[in-house]
Amino acid sequence: MNTQRTHYVTTTDKGSRVFKVILIVLALTLVIFGGWRLVDPIGFYTFSGLALSDDAGLLSEVRGAGGIIMVSGLVVGLGAFRHTWSGTSVVLAAVVFLSLGLARLLGIALDGSPGAAVIQGMATELVFGGLAVFALFKYGVGDAQRGRSTDG
Repeated sequence: MNTQRTHYVTTTDKGSRVFKVILIVLALTLVIFGGWRLVDPIGFYTFSGLALSDDAGLLSEVRGAGGIIMVSGLVVGLGAFRHTWSGTSVVLAAVVFLSLGLARLLGIALDGSPGAAVIQGMATELVFGGLAVFALFKYGVGDAQRGRSTDG
């Protein structure tokens, strides 16, 4: 029988504030860059040193990915202000940032170097994904943060 319980940010007020700040930083990053990609995909790619054609199908694909990233940021941000969402939020942040960074890493292995700006973005995604994983383990995981018992 597993009686170990862990909680999100219940140990100290300082821990709670740190966790909230981490979620806010991660959320703002996703909302800003996802939103930028959604509303100005050509400008977003130009910032990264890439040329994006004005093909409607390609722009639609880029906007769709931007929308997913932006909405993910909104959900991550919700966890900073709604305790019951904190677990979902930190896991979502880890999944989004690490999947973006690892997919880019795979792209480098398969396609070659995409340029310094894209590599810098990949490094940031991996660092922020690592930060989310750190927060996940530092501030706890489990059903206890939602008020559910983990006892049999």
